[in-house]
Amino acid sequence: MMKDILIVLNGGNSGNAVEEAFRAAQSDSRKVKMLQILDSGLYFYGHNDLVAPRLSKRTYLLYIREQILERGKIEAGELREKARNMGISLDIDPVETDDVILTVIAEAKKGYELIFLAKEERKLFPILKRHLARQIRKNVSARVIEC
Repeated sequence: MMKDILIVLNGGNSGNAVEEAFRAAQSDSRKVKMLQILDSGLYFYGHNDLVAPRLSKRTYLLYIREQILERGKIEAGELREKARNMGISLDIDPVETDDVILTVIAEAKKGYELIFLAKEERKLFPILKRHLARQIRKNVSARVIEC
């Protein structure tokens, strides 16, 4: 019996991972679970603005969150439609988290055969940032595919 496929949708460059996962699911008639990470680098600026008063920071952060949630709903709707057209069973779980790695590992431990995620950009100082795919491989026996 084949296990389900997990897609980690973490940012705008996840299109290749989605395409590859959908192809794999379609060819093997597997279910797909998508972990949609809802985040933005703009949160950093809202939290660390030294000039803005507290109320302005709060308003800014709430506005950014509202925009991220709205964009996430639109993206999820488009992906559901695409999956439906391809005959794929898709379950999307939108997640807001401060620790993407722990969240993804917790989901991956539920038992997936394949995990698709976008290829991460090379970091200037890679020692300071943990690589998601490497962390998943250390903690889960599933096959991790970066696209």
